[in-house]
Amino acid sequence: MREEITITNPAGLHARPAAEFVKRAKASASNISVTANDKTVNAKSMLGILKLGATLGTTVTIEVDGDDAGEVLEDFRELLSEEG
Repeated sequence: MREEITITNPAGLHARPAAEFVKRAKASASNISVTANDKTVNAKSMLGILKLGATLGTTVTIEVDGDDAGEVLEDFRELLSEEG
């Protein structure tokens, strides 16, 4: 499954939100990749997520390959739209 999500969390994917994103990705058995700013990384890599430079207003594409894809996408949708 694939979904494009625009980040509305003011912190974007930096520091705490990035750590939470990776934590949630690692909790899933699925293969998860994230694309932003013409870069694609493994969602389970903190360094990779930080290298995306995904800030407020950035649209990311999340691709999930696994049995829990729907749940994973819903979880990330909520995380990326949380306010501060």
